[in-house]
Amino acid sequence: MIQSTQSTREIVSRELDRPSVEAAEPTSLGARLRRAVESAQAALLAQTNPDGHWCGELEGDTILESEYALVLHFLDRGDDPRITALAATLRQKQLPTGGWSLYPEGPADVSASVKAYLVLKLAGDDPERPHMARARRKILELGGVDACNSFTKIYLAICGQWPWSSCPAVVPEMILLPTWLYFNVYAMSSWSRAIVVPLSIVWAHRPCYPLPERAHVPELRLPAGERPEPHATMEGKHPFWSRFFELVNWGLRGADRLGLLAPWRQTALRRAERWILERLEQSDGLAAIFPPIVNTLVAFRCLGYPLDHPTLLAQTRELEKLEIAAGETLRLQPCKSPVWDTALSLSALLGSGLAPRPPGDPRRGALAARQGSSP
Repeated sequence: MIQSTQSTREIVSRELDRPSVEAAEPTSLGARLRRAVESAQAALLAQTNPDGHWCGELEGDTILESEYALVLHFLDRGDDPRITALAATLRQKQLPTGGWSLYPEGPADVSASVKAYLVLKLAGDDPERPHMARARRKILELGGVDACNSFTKIYLAICGQWPWSSCPAVVPEMILLPTWLYFNVYAMSSWSRAIVVPLSIVWAHRPCYPLPERAHVPELRLPAGERPEPHATMEGKHPFWSRFFELVNWGLRGADRLGLLAPWRQTALRRAERWILERLEQSDGLAAIFPPIVNTLVAFRCLGYPLDHPTLLAQTRELEKLEIAAGETLRLQPCKSPVWDTALSLSALLGSGLAPRPPGDPRRGALAARQGSSP
């Protein structure tokens, strides 16, 4: 979202707290407030792009940096200097208690923490250094890798650090289900669909891109008797649905293991591949957001696309557009947000009393016109 939120707050606070320079005739609170609003408006207007839209940084959690480092490894770029810069960001964002959170001032999250710890080991951090020891203690306190969510376990499986047999089933045959069935890919949200379709290709192939031995993380598992039960990781879920999805997962894995899905597997994989390719044309990557783009890269590697294939190179470039370098660090944003930021900025400016642009202004409606003409 637009990056001016903090600066706007600072402007308003500074203007309201500043004593009046006119001692004989103190400025009223209303006048000071108007001055603060005008300063905030000016700060926001200064960030307008030439065609009239706004687009600031969309901040995310450290899972983005961790997964990007792992993606570079999956693409045979394990010596890429960006991994060092990503690791610097992870060290910078580590909580004093040892883990990594999903939002500012939030508690440590076990999945985010496991990925960050693994990437720091991949970057060469000594596991006995104080920050690594703190991270390890926090991860084990939270239940270790067994307590991670399904997406993290799939990443670990791709790295050879978790058995594929213990990952949830994401069968590609679901793309063959007709839309009149209660459950089909179009019953999902567009966000979920864009993640699941390429992920189903990955699950069907069960790839393994082994990490160097220094990055292995067996120390993040609790002793067998202390590990959380699988259903215990579905925190906040109703017990019925927790058990229901466990049974569905058990059934799908069993059907796959017995070869019951084999007659449809290749058809499903071709359909999933075509589904993705159709949505890559004239796009900023699948769904124009980090997780589906990453899943697409791994999926197409599974399908045998060479690393220099134009489709893989194009998706890699879309990820690179999400990079933000700052000194020796590198962070990622999940996507670009011009429509969101423009709507919020216009709403704030008009709501605070700024007059709309005159009809003849060439920037008026530029973004809306461009969006309306998009295919």
